[in-house]
Amino acid sequence: MSWMGKILGGGLGFLLGGPIGAVLGAVVGHHTMDSGGGFSSLESKQGIYFAATFSMLGKLAKADGAVTDHEIEVIEQVMRNNLRLNAQARKFAIDIFNVAKDSDDRFEDFARQFYDEFGNSPEILTSLVDLLLLVAYADGELHRAEEAMIMDAVQIFGLQDHYAQLKSRFSGVPGNIRTYYEILGCREGDDFSLVKKKYRKLAMEHHPDRVHANGMPPEFAQVAEDRFKEIQHAYDMVEKHVNRR
Repeated sequence: MSWMGKILGGGLGFLLGGPIGAVLGAVVGHHTMDSGGGFSSLESKQGIYFAATFSMLGKLAKADGAVTDHEIEVIEQVMRNNLRLNAQARKFAIDIFNVAKDSDDRFEDFARQFYDEFGNSPEILTSLVDLLLLVAYADGELHRAEEAMIMDAVQIFGLQDHYAQLKSRFSGVPGNIRTYYEILGCREGDDFSLVKKKYRKLAMEHHPDRVHANGMPPEFAQVAEDRFKEIQHAYDMVEKHVNRR
């Protein structure tokens, strides 16, 4: 049984404090969260990742002071089409989203607790920023208040040097060779040996098996696979571009 099946079954839980624990406790009942036991270390990480993601998305949606019907529609669209969550996971995610958006804890509080758990796994930190950007860009525009919040997470996670690279996936021109270079953390004209080195590092860090082994929930399998394929595609396009010169 998955971590979600265990926690929603009500018979098992894991000890967790902080804002993420408070949100989960409100959603599934404090008796479940406080009972302890029954969860492996990996299952606990998966639960924390899932709860942190939708808690931070709740705060992100409220960045301008209120959550609109359109923003809720965008979140639900991403859950169906990008994350491809099943009905049970979508309901759980929406419950977390709703509790977190109205909680007294700040976006940064959730980000700091997430960093405390995953600070030694930069690929996991990066994957969460990817998800935040995915949702923020889902309506075709990254709003100033949304980006300010995402930058708070980027700074807490120590990813300032990687933000432009992560953002290029969504802000770059599709099919543009410059965008492919930026996805790989390179610039057009860089020596191909450097491009290949950075590609191999990215492909290793973002391989779905690795990110899932380090705590990404299985419910996010599709987004992990899509990210890995995008890295591969960018490299293929850059290689073809270099070979044509």
